[in-house]
Amino acid sequence: MMKTTTTRLLCAGVLAVSPAFGHAFSGITDNPGDFLSTFAGSSSSTDLDVISADVLYDAGTDLFKLTGTMSGAIGSTPTGFYIWGVNRGGGTAGFAANGISGVLFDRVVRLNPNGTGLVPGVGDLPAGSVTVSGNTITGIVSGSMLPSTGFDKLDYTWNLWPRDGAFAGFAAISDFAPDNANFATTAGPVPEPETCALLLAGMGFVGLAARRRTSLRSD
Repeated sequence: MMKTTTTRLLCAGVLAVSPAFGHAFSGITDNPGDFLSTFAGSSSSTDLDVISADVLYDAGTDLFKLTGTMSGAIGSTPTGFYIWGVNRGGGTAGFAANGISGVLFDRVVRLNPNGTGLVPGVGDLPAGSVTVSGNTITGIVSGSMLPSTGFDKLDYTWNLWPRDGAFAGFAAISDFAPDNANFATTAGPVPEPETCALLLAGMGFVGLAARRRTSLRSD
């Protein structure tokens, strides 16, 4: 448990003593169990039910960190995935015909439970960019994949909507977070994906060494 918690903090690129630590959790919260009435999937797909979401932007590295926490373990729905809509300045209400007029976006980012991701029409996220820990999925996205259409990058706004790929169109969307609006980006440190991968590997090595020492002492 301690290793998992420590790894998540390291990969968030923040420490408890840093003023930016509080910002990592200052995004939005969403009511549990508020599946859309139009969702064709099952209410048992709790991994598609958003509980919280936030986005950090690090101007120094030009990286965004997208973090979404669900009410169930990521990957419980085999055909589930996570779409982040971003308004970079030219966003439109792509779901207005469905009664969702406050969700504005002009590009999306897709994060998959298997650790892959992409910006459709732009390219795949590099290996190590997407991590999963229990109910939380995190993606590191280069700002070069999300160039401005009018806003400064720190002024981008976001919405997270999980989808069940077993269904098509609007019926595949389980939830909007927020329900009918976007939330703001927060300034904060974001590590390079390669750094995060190395930290994860390092934590695994430390844990293995600790278990080995414990085993030797008990023999």
